[in-house]
Amino acid sequence: MPFPIETIVAMVLVALVAYTILGISGFGSALVTIPLLAHFLPLTTILPILVLVDFTATTTNGLKFRHDIDVADIKTVVPTMCAGIAIGVALLSRAPGTALLPVLGVLIVLYGLYRLREPVTTKFITARWGYATGLTGGLFGGLFGIGGPIYATYMSRRTNDYAKMRATMAAIFTVSTAFRIAAFLIAGLLLDAKVWWGFAIILPFMFIGLNIGHRLHGKLERKHLSIFLSVLMIASGMSLVARAFA
Repeated sequence: MPFPIETIVAMVLVALVAYTILGISGFGSALVTIPLLAHFLPLTTILPILVLVDFTATTTNGLKFRHDIDVADIKTVVPTMCAGIAIGVALLSRAPGTALLPVLGVLIVLYGLYRLREPVTTKFITARWGYATGLTGGLFGGLFGIGGPIYATYMSRRTNDYAKMRATMAAIFTVSTAFRIAAFLIAGLLLDAKVWWGFAIILPFMFIGLNIGHRLHGKLERKHLSIFLSVLMIASGMSLVARAFA
């Protein structure tokens, strides 16, 4: 086994929590898995593992909710998203992993604070914003693995239909992870045996977490879940910054 026992335990526990959140809300798993597992593994190992797991998870979610997908948003977001991913993965494969940790930590803390503020708006935007959303989300997804907040913010300004938002984000994530797998393969980041060991360890607990999340969906107050996820993001992001400068 290429990982110490404490790393395996962390992978299992983090996966259960993260994919339960994904099953409930349709996004948010990367905001939990990446900052927490970054204490045990380098980003160049974590991101390839999680892109394999997330592809399986988002495809499962996407198929389950496919009837609610908004195709118009897919068409505007995906083309520029692929370009952003290519740029992000190219930067990831060349950047020192430790240099990225404080940046990742700060970004996660800022998004956690943004979610706690819970801005309320009834102003919707046009689909044209999808082009900028795709490029930015793809760049962040390829470099840090956290494009989800960008897509979630965009979708929240496109519709107040939660079912449509969750389904469309699942479809975007499926395309995103598929393209990231191809980009990671070209960059050589999927050739490490540790990546496939990590995928095998996390995969069954991803399915367990998704199943728990689907069962809890509709039974939990979205506000309470949002507060929990925001506080968890702030704490994990701050811990990454502290670790980087320790």
